Amino acid sequence: MALSIQVSDFQADGIKVIPATDDAFDALARPLIGRVADIGLQLKPLLFVVSNESEETVVAFSKLWTVRHEDGRTTTMRSHTSFPEYVCGDVLMSRHQQAFPRGSRRVETAQLVIQGYASSDPYYDQFLPQFVVEKEQMLTDATELHIELDAVIFADGRLIGRDPDGWLSGLFSEYVSAKQDWYRQILDRLDAGYSVDDAFAPIRAFQEQKNQQIRAGRGFMEEGVQLWKTQAAAEAARWRHRFKDDELPALLKQSIRLEPFVIRRLPT
Repeated sequence: MALSIQVSDFQADGIKVIPATDDAFDALARPLIGRVADIGLQLKPLLFVVSNESEETVVAFSKLWTVRHEDGRTTTMRSHTSFPEYVCGDVLMSRHQQAFPRGSRRVETAQLVIQGYASSDPYYDQFLPQFVVEKEQMLTDATELHIELDAVIFADGRLIGRDPDGWLSGLFSEYVSAKQDWYRQILDRLDAGYSVDDAFAPIRAFQEQKNQQIRAGRGFMEEGVQLWKTQAAAEAARWRHRFKDDELPALLKQSIRLEPFVIRRLPT
């Protein structure tokens, strides 16, 4: 039985899904994946390209893959793509694309980040074929595949889409807040006259505590707020490795934004 593929997006709002069945798909996706495109394209039909044809920058969006099997079973996979650094202002520390602006495209798939995969260490290339095998196993008895953009958050805080359980809005708010909390501590300590080294002391203490938990066999499966706090601490700590102490205070004060990011759901 041929696999039926459907997509749901927000074309009326300028956020469009281009599925793997589109004639132009390979030409669009290949440069977005890069060096490993030959393997990456084998992840079709779970692959899709999302195009921002709106007038605004997107800071987060959630994606949903729903697979219906011959026996009636349903497999659902959900993930998100988020750019909290665009909101917080620490784009200098970002290792990835800083946001999803007007006129840009991203290639997405389930279970891993395939956009710009070629920029990662070639060591990780060896793991890609396993994702292809898992995809083939999952779709062996599949009859329908529905690829859906579930929700989109714009840079001005507007949210479109269902997001019925507040999953995207909740996790993005938590991530932004975790980053801002660390930067607030750093900037407050700098304003109070602490040295740069002392301003970053709370982050070092937190990371050491986490390392101790890991060495003791705990702390591997963090979720929710604690996960974002840990990740945000690592991102903030990169400033110490990239810039000198005499330039850091000015850079932080010029770059970091601490205003609360308010997400507003648009009426449907």
